[in-house]
Amino acid sequence: MLREILEQLFEFAAKDIPSNQILEAKKAYQKETGEIYEDDNSYNSRMALFLEWYLFDEYIVEKAQTPLETLIEKNSDAWDGEKFQIYKSITKSIQGLFIAKKVKKETVKVINLFTDETYIVQEKDSRLIFRKNDIFQGRLIFFQEQFHFTGNFCFHPEKTHKYVKQEVKIINKAQAGDRKDLVRIKKRLLNENKSLKNKKAEIEKLNGKINNTEEENKITKLKQKLSLLNEEKISFSKAIQELESSAYTLEHDKLRIEGNKQINKLINKLAYMNLKLERSRQIEISDIYKN
Repeated sequence: MLREILEQLFEFAAKDIPSNQILEAKKAYQKETGEIYEDDNSYNSRMALFLEWYLFDEYIVEKAQTPLETLIEKNSDAWDGEKFQIYKSITKSIQGLFIAKKVKKETVKVINLFTDETYIVQEKDSRLIFRKNDIFQGRLIFFQEQFHFTGNFCFHPEKTHKYVKQEVKIINKAQAGDRKDLVRIKKRLLNENKSLKNKKAEIEKLNGKINNTEEENKITKLKQKLSLLNEEKISFSKAIQELESSAYTLEHDKLRIEGNKQINKLINKLAYMNLKLERSRQIEISDIYKN
């Protein structure tokens, strides 16, 4: 069902997006992955991977959105609520290099090499597609409470796995600092929000005391205390806003946009190497998969 939905969405995108934009995107993509010819064995899958890359990963800088996000937002009124929500959820895909760890009849257990996260993916043809310890380019989508691949892959031969893992390690090391900072900021956010909640409870309790007190001196003292509590509440609120802004910058701008650019650049470089290998069987793998 998911793949039928994706086909419908991609067909809609092909009609809605001007052909010259897609052509320019294809030129940019092929600079990184190599020019694709119709007589290439992997022509269809590579064209499908290009379309996925363009719709899911090629950010429109001025909008900070992908073409797919822009397309769905633009046509939100044309779809019913359920279809709109399905399309919107599809934009949150996970593009990565995966290693297959356990292949069953209708599922495959994989690990994303960039995050070390494990996924149980629904795939009725899993034993035809995957073998244990395969490393491949793929895209995951969470649909109907389960993970699914889009069905377009680029598999890298076993002899390349050491090189692939080394290249992934470089990117992971570069992004480790940002991920660590994000965890630290989210932890602080949690604590600040707890403190703000406690402060609001104190204010509410103090207001109750003021309303139930008739002594002027006592009311004056309580209001002074209330003023200090309100100042502290404002201070916590400002700190939370700053932390939320920092977290958004790290999570959205650095890790999602810039981080995904780094990931896609490597994935595309490896896809180009794989295309060279596909066309040149006489060349040693080590002479292709290298920097």
